[in-house]
Amino acid sequence: MDLHRLRSFFSVVKHGGFTAAARRLRLSQPSVSLQVKALENELGVQLLERSSKRVVLTRDGQVLYELSQQLFEREEEIRAIFEGRRGYESERLTVSTNQSVAAHILPPLLEKYTTRFPSVEITIHNMNTAAIQNSVLDGSTDVGIILIDPRRAGIEARPVIPYEMVLVAPRDHPLRGRRRITLADIARYPFISYTKDAETRQLIDYPFQQVKQKVSVRMALGSTDLIIKYVSLGYGISIIHDLNLDEANRENLYIRPLKRYYSRQYLHLIHREQETFSPAVRAFFDLF
Repeated sequence: MDLHRLRSFFSVVKHGGFTAAARRLRLSQPSVSLQVKALENELGVQLLERSSKRVVLTRDGQVLYELSQQLFEREEEIRAIFEGRRGYESERLTVSTNQSVAAHILPPLLEKYTTRFPSVEITIHNMNTAAIQNSVLDGSTDVGIILIDPRRAGIEARPVIPYEMVLVAPRDHPLRGRRRITLADIARYPFISYTKDAETRQLIDYPFQQVKQKVSVRMALGSTDLIIKYVSLGYGISIIHDLNLDEANRENLYIRPLKRYYSRQYLHLIHREQETFSPAVRAFFDLF
């Protein structure tokens, strides 16, 4: 099997399309498309559904992607051991994100990263969404991780980790016994929300605004962990993303999905458009 063709296929799937894969591989988009087509001809199977605007794997494509993922991850490990470690000694990685991601999402990823690249100096900034985007645009941040798709000129974004919006309340709260919970039900109780400048606050408020329903905000806090703490103490109920919910939280709180009102969301990795990545930054992107 031609590994150049396989790499093109793998990149198309991993990075969400032919354009992103071509940029990643520093090839033209037609070249990547031809390599994937040649791979399909070589194997005698269809790997991608081309009728959709997004990349959709066939069953054979899913099998091949999972196998190629193992291959290229091992390749990265071999490169780090035999070629790269000394080359990373003077490199730095700057990541900007919010407190939730820094505390709950990054630790296992950075454990893997620092094992492979122990000499890279890592700086993590805790910022709000607007500040993260600005720091990416001005070049002071290599990689931003935010809760929304920024859709902002000069920034390229990639969805990486899904999350849901959930209702959280004390375990003995009256809402626990209800088969169906409406926005009006939620609005009847003291509410703990994010501060008004938070993107998550806007996401939470939108369904209530659509039906002209007003919640009674008792507290506005800048941290999901703080919201969880004050809900557990009985100060009110809240709607939060589920990224911070660990087993202890799930035992101490009543948690209810709100899929009727909030669609699935994604964490997004962001960087400047047409940015040339250092090996240290590229290695961090490859963790996702």
